[in-house]
Amino acid sequence: MSNQISPEVTTHSPEWENWSGNIQYNGKNYYFSPKTKADLKSVLADAKAKGVTVRVSGQRHSQPALVTDDNRHQSPPLNPTLYLVDMSCYVDVGEDGMELGPGANQVTVNPGVREDDLDAFLIKHKLMMKTVTAGGFFSIGGMSVVDVHGSTIDAPIFAETISAFTIMNADGQERIINRNSKDQDGNPLLPFARVSLGALGIITRVVIDTLSRPLITTLQGGKAHYLLKDKQAFTIKFKQLLNRPLKHDRIEVFYTPYAAASNLPIPAMKNFLVLWWDVDSNSHSKTPNLDLDLGQNTTACTFSNEKKFGAPCVTGIEKYGVSFARKSQYFDSPYSLLHWPPIPPSGYAAIALNEIKHQVKVANSKHSELWLTKAAQVMFMSYFIELPALDETGLEKVWDGLQVVGDYVIQEKNFHIAAPMEFRFVKGGDSVMSGTYTKNPNTWFVNLDVIGFIEPTTSTEYPSALIKFFAFVERKWIEMGGLPHNGKMYGFYDPKDSNKDSFTPPFNKNFLSFITQRRIERGAPIEAFKKYRQYCDRDNRFYNSYLRKLLGD
Repeated sequence: MSNQISPEVTTHSPEWENWSGNIQYNGKNYYFSPKTKADLKSVLADAKAKGVTVRVSGQRHSQPALVTDDNRHQSPPLNPTLYLVDMSCYVDVGEDGMELGPGANQVTVNPGVREDDLDAFLIKHKLMMKTVTAGGFFSIGGMSVVDVHGSTIDAPIFAETISAFTIMNADGQERIINRNSKDQDGNPLLPFARVSLGALGIITRVVIDTLSRPLITTLQGGKAHYLLKDKQAFTIKFKQLLNRPLKHDRIEVFYTPYAAASNLPIPAMKNFLVLWWDVDSNSHSKTPNLDLDLGQNTTACTFSNEKKFGAPCVTGIEKYGVSFARKSQYFDSPYSLLHWPPIPPSGYAAIALNEIKHQVKVANSKHSELWLTKAAQVMFMSYFIELPALDETGLEKVWDGLQVVGDYVIQEKNFHIAAPMEFRFVKGGDSVMSGTYTKNPNTWFVNLDVIGFIEPTTSTEYPSALIKFFAFVERKWIEMGGLPHNGKMYGFYDPKDSNKDSFTPPFNKNFLSFITQRRIERGAPIEAFKKYRQYCDRDNRFYNSYLRKLLGD
């Protein structure tokens, strides 16, 4: 069959790997980097003619098989069965994929643009995002198709700040979905387009609602370190941080269970690091937006051409530290120094907190929330848990969620985390496939995040102690009403297995369908979403095996 791909589009055959290294893909002539609408249409036309599945490859931070399955232990297919599309160099808006409008305090953005590039563009035009995730290396398209969230307490997930999507289908036709769009049954379509998991087609543009930022100093950041030994101390302090006069607009919190644990062999230390940012239009320091060097001179396209995606990983001496931290997770004791180097997992968690404080200090000197500039290669498990209210009862539930991890890892001979936990407060919304879906707009969720240091290998090969730990935590968070972040690791146990100590590698099929059923029980119109997906993608061009398992097909 003849090739319909534009000669302007270079065909590649890279060894593709996601950031955590749990998925690798090898194939021939399957990877494309379109620069124009015509380029993209030609790739889709060729895929349709050859019956090939198409998925978008962003900054590669999704840990599920949203983009592709792992095939590292298989022979590459002789002929492509999958096309991956890298939108990093795609521009049909402005000069660099961004332009103001169409309305006031709005910006139109192509999906391959990175968050840090958008942030710099907005600052120049006296604007800012409503909610920001700490890593500026994420692509805007990737942030919109999963439930990426920021630190703004009164804001929903990032995708819900998007008021319009332009999406190209398998025939190369574009359609616009905005607040006025409905399906034939009268269902609003914007909640389907947000957190679509790439199931509706390829996003080519989004319109993002923003806030005014007249000065660089409109955003004021800071941090505080607290010793909060019990539930009462925790709820008292966070009630203060969530209410006037001490209330902060944006909060990101890190917690180490070891620093004040009941079995800590030394006096208790500060265990909660609170990062905060306030929006202050009346700032006493009147630094104009153009007077600060943001250091933005490299685009997503440049990085893509250099084969650089996602967060820069630590290198040199720090990289050796990562390998030691990984080994420490399996020590008998979380505190013993009888190892080389003499640093227990609790020590590595403390070191990580110090590194976070350093990176935040640098970012705050530029009045930026984008503080995460480098990271260790790890896996994340992240859950959204609905709170009864953003008050004492809600904070008690947050504490209980944290202690699911804390009570486990401080025990001898258990798995021990070697990095702090993280949590943020997120307002609920109506994105159907999001973990923050709710029918009550005045609902808040806590997002709990726990990290594991791993080798860059398929998740089926992770150590059993690690998988057992994550399965234990996941069961408890599910019992608390939690739903997983779509871009992180989850599904470490089979809900059909009655053995409460059982565990599996992540993303088992029974768990995926179980989670979808939980969404339905919460009231999310999953069947309407599936019906609209089929309408948009009649020949299932964008429907890969992972989505089929997730949606129960």
